[in-house]
Amino acid sequence: MRTATQKEAGSVALPLIHQYVEQTTQNYPDNVAVVFGNQSLTYTELNRRADQLARLINHHAAKSERVGISTTRSIEMVVSVLAILKAGKAYLPLDPAYPKSRLVQMQADADLTLCLSTTVDAPLFSELGLLVIDPNSEEAVPDSEPVRQSETAYVLYTSGSTGTPKGVLNSHAGLSNFIQWQMAHSSAKPGLKTIQFCHLSFDGSFPELFIPLSTGGTLYLMTESQRLEASQLLHFLIDNGINRAFLPFVAVQYLAEAAQAERLFPETLVELVTGGEALKITEPIARFFAALPGCTLMNAYGPTEASVWMAENKLTGDSSAWPTLPQIGRPIGNTDLLVLDDSGNKRPVGEVGELCIAGACLAQGYLNRPELTAEKFIDWTNAGGDTIRIYRTGDLGQYLPDGVVAFAGRKDDQVKIRGNRVELGEIEVALTRQAGVRQAVVVAREDVPGLKRLVAYVVPDSATTALDLNEIRRTLTTQLPDFMWPAQFVVINEIPQTTAGKVDKKRLPTPAIQRPDLTVLYRKPGTPLEQTVSNLWADLLQLDRVGTDDNFFELGGNSLLAQKTVAALRQQHGLELPITKLYQHPTVAGVANYLTPCPSPTERG
Repeated sequence: MRTATQKEAGSVALPLIHQYVEQTTQNYPDNVAVVFGNQSLTYTELNRRADQLARLINHHAAKSERVGISTTRSIEMVVSVLAILKAGKAYLPLDPAYPKSRLVQMQADADLTLCLSTTVDAPLFSELGLLVIDPNSEEAVPDSEPVRQSETAYVLYTSGSTGTPKGVLNSHAGLSNFIQWQMAHSSAKPGLKTIQFCHLSFDGSFPELFIPLSTGGTLYLMTESQRLEASQLLHFLIDNGINRAFLPFVAVQYLAEAAQAERLFPETLVELVTGGEALKITEPIARFFAALPGCTLMNAYGPTEASVWMAENKLTGDSSAWPTLPQIGRPIGNTDLLVLDDSGNKRPVGEVGELCIAGACLAQGYLNRPELTAEKFIDWTNAGGDTIRIYRTGDLGQYLPDGVVAFAGRKDDQVKIRGNRVELGEIEVALTRQAGVRQAVVVAREDVPGLKRLVAYVVPDSATTALDLNEIRRTLTTQLPDFMWPAQFVVINEIPQTTAGKVDKKRLPTPAIQRPDLTVLYRKPGTPLEQTVSNLWADLLQLDRVGTDDNFFELGGNSLLAQKTVAALRQQHGLELPITKLYQHPTVAGVANYLTPCPSPTERG
């Protein structure tokens, strides 16, 4: 099914991504482009700084195709992204929170020689063998000859089922098509304020950056604590009069809960986009939008291989009437969403098949992975005899009679954890490389509604092998990003199988509700505040007990549960905890030392 506005990919000549910002600079030179705390840049200032940095990039790496970027959320981050594109390169986010081994893997695969990084992270990337340029550098360089413009705008690495992450090449053409559609169909316009929430390594950061900067709006950056903690996010939206936001489902849920608890709502919001994982209209979310009748909730769908999102469903009106699981919606312009069977035939309306994407939104493929590119990006012949290129998503879906597409699950073992795409096979490969592990299977369990966690089932080499789960856990933290760390480990004698020889996940045991063996001995909480934290973590982590010296993350904690900790302490106990302190001092005793009574509304204001 194809809308009237849709055309075949490549039929429309579209600008390069940074040219939208250049055009906006001509139209609105004195508009404020970006704000971070008490710092700000107009469009003229942003464009000038990006031009200067682009010359510096080409002076040091004229022949490079890709440039790494690792900066904290800051004005320099925005300048850096724009400068890399102006230099004719593709940008590749390098998250310093990733294990060093993964960064080395990405650097080698992408053949990186240059990285833009602030002084905080510069030593790490110098150690990796990269030339590091501080985005604040004022090094004077002569004008150089024009360089060949890369067709790729950015490269994002996603989890790989073979145990190796894969780099997705997203083109200027696909992203430009996305911007054109958004400018025509979104609320974005000159003067509107948008927050920058997502990490650069998540493709949701692209519309956050370039939709406001292509329309004369203002981009507002937050500190990490403002981003991570729902109450701070709520007050940031209200205090700055924010109009547009892109938030993962989990963040929307916590924002809604915080607004309900504090009886405060960001009434200036006119558009909130969510994506990254399936949207659920929970009771707090329905109440949140009931208090914001002028705000549209947009459910966005699209894998990394499809230029941010290629289908959307706008929810407006009475939020109490919204479906619990909203549909994917309809494709955007110059794209198509097909529902095919295993033989490549279209499924009839109402019948489930694999969702396949076609059109201008498609990525170029995977970096240095021609076999995988050929497997996932295939030529498909339609009923009219035309052959087009499509991407097989692995998602299942169906067309409804009204032309809307509904999501129906996955064909494979890929899951979404806190908005991040995770191939369970990558974790399983890492586990089987550990000493004493013969087999491993990882599943995403939701034994507690709303709490999806990874559980690793491991089979020892022999019945007499004693696995050191603490050492296995520690080793995985040096190899995988935190969203891929199993929350629990279960040792089993064998992996149950179906009659077809596949893993029988229904027969995998439910993890025991007990404190895991840790390197520290259990010590009973000694103060009322320690007992409060201990009881809360035991509840959140589904454990029988938590000791004073136990490490939150070694118990299976993660960033999602850290947010739950802060919210529960405030809402249930009237206690304030800066979320950064939990990361810095992740034990019961450590957290208890930083608990203070919640400020009154007057004090907060």
